[in-house]
Amino acid sequence: MSAGASRLKQLIAVAKEGSSEKRRDLLRDITDVFMTTPDRFTSTEMQHFDVIMSRVTQQVETALRQELSEKLADIPNAPQGLIRQLAQDEISVAAPVLRRSEALTEEDLLQIIRRRGQDHMHAITKRRLVPEKLTAELVERGGEEVLVSLAENRGAKFSDDSMEKMVNHARSMKRLQRPMTDRFDLPPKLLTKMYFFVSSALKKEILKRSDMLDPAIIDEAVKTNRSRILKEAVRDAQSEVAAARQFISDKATANQINESLIKELIEMKRATEFLLAFAHIVGVDSSTAQAIMKDRTWESLAIASRAAGLERATFAKIVFGLQKDSTEQNKALRILDLYLKIPQEAAERVMRFWRVRSQSAAAQSANDRPDAEQRGARLRRVAEA
Repeated sequence: MSAGASRLKQLIAVAKEGSSEKRRDLLRDITDVFMTTPDRFTSTEMQHFDVIMSRVTQQVETALRQELSEKLADIPNAPQGLIRQLAQDEISVAAPVLRRSEALTEEDLLQIIRRRGQDHMHAITKRRLVPEKLTAELVERGGEEVLVSLAENRGAKFSDDSMEKMVNHARSMKRLQRPMTDRFDLPPKLLTKMYFFVSSALKKEILKRSDMLDPAIIDEAVKTNRSRILKEAVRDAQSEVAAARQFISDKATANQINESLIKELIEMKRATEFLLAFAHIVGVDSSTAQAIMKDRTWESLAIASRAAGLERATFAKIVFGLQKDSTEQNKALRILDLYLKIPQEAAERVMRFWRVRSQSAAAQSANDRPDAEQRGARLRRVAEA
């Protein structure tokens, strides 16, 4: 019989006794035996370790549970039942395994996030890797400490939705702004959004990120985006948007897409033509233009319009032509005050992200493009929204 199995029998015997001192001594002893060769026990022996150690651990003081948690946190095949029990314990016991244990499954961690409090969530944000599913749950339930720690963790993976929620939280949580700005997986669109509410120092950091883009790539992206808008007129020949695309194509050929045309299209309520003309002036594709119009904080529209050099009066006409209710009107009035304070050069530098992004996004979706009727309907809905 192996030494481990022999000690395991002793543990079973002591577990039936009432002596707390013997329990403490043998739990330490058997833990040391397990730690020496954790991968050499049979599945049956592991099951016995799990059941008996879990039972004994429930009956010892906090200090010993902390000691046990620290020892087992780095053992990938630690007894799962015991690890789960330690992870659900008070935070001084749970922290080491929550931060480091690979024996905890993603489902184990999800249950802990849902059942325990902010301290347990905070410990989970310190893990070497935090997959998207866990991150999404932490973003939904976490307070400021949790969110800041999550943003600082380069091993945390965010879905697009979770990343956008983090940016929205950063608007009111100033401590979150620096770690979010520092994340190089933050999409350009959200970096642009953050530009409006972060400090001057962080604005400079965002602009530095745009300086990393090759100007030649930016110019090529603008050219490609404008070309794509015109070429889509051919593909959409059977859709209701075809006339709008053809109208813009003719205006582009005649070099007549300008600020006057933008104002005219707004006054005539020609929503689709306006959207396509705006995309052409700004230098993005129609999909990115739609995203700009959907942002009813008007911040995205402000930075795009400023980058394009549109006059404040033109920007105001666009905003008030798009607004739907009094809430949007109040936001519009605030953004109008801010508009001229945005340096055009800074806006242009931030827009570099969107221009390159729209080109690469179009390339990725080229093989999964909806048919002309679906594209036309989608463009029309956004233009009229």
